[in-house]
Amino acid sequence: MGADDRINPLLDGADTGYGIRRQSIAKGSKIPNVAIFVKRTALEFLQILFSQREVGSLHYDQDPGRSDIIISDVHAVDLKTVGARPAIIAIRGPLSFQGMGLGGNALEKRDTRTGKYTFNDILTGSVAFNCISREGLEAEQIGHLVFNSFKFFQPVLRKLGFLSIKSLNIGGEALIEQEGGDDKTYLVPILLTVQVQDRWTLDSNVEKRLSQILIETLID
Repeated sequence: MGADDRINPLLDGADTGYGIRRQSIAKGSKIPNVAIFVKRTALEFLQILFSQREVGSLHYDQDPGRSDIIISDVHAVDLKTVGARPAIIAIRGPLSFQGMGLGGNALEKRDTRTGKYTFNDILTGSVAFNCISREGLEAEQIGHLVFNSFKFFQPVLRKLGFLSIKSLNIGGEALIEQEGGDDKTYLVPILLTVQVQDRWTLDSNVEKRLSQILIETLID
């Protein structure tokens, strides 16, 4: 069974209610937070792909004791253990609001009957992946696997909620020397920038109440 076989069954899953697909690849659960969605989708995508590799050849397993490689968020792993075996550590970068709707404020439409406003915008977000190994060539190999995976599987990623991969960059190999230690660790950085759609509604009553609160606060 290939990586596509594991990803494709999830492509027909539920969306956010606005025709925007944002859900966990692994569990199919909805992810309303765009920032979490961008990072989790990228991480789970890599975990699935590396789980298809042969054991002993950068194979990923959810059981840390059986995995050849660590693929994790920077806040979900003990960084002291990184370097003992190869790792891909994800760090989310900025998430930008574009304001591409009518009047430059992401407005899509207004329902004159209910007074509700619907907004729709494209957000740009980035995730950095640090590919780490004690061997420089292995760090390079992991970096190129990550780089090529996002490049080759763009059609799948679009179906999983990424509108587009705006840019994909791989940096040069860097040597990390720990102070007071003889161990050397090599790092190859990957920077992924993607665009995702976001859509939300605003009730006119909520808007009026918020305006009242702001006025009362200014007066006080």
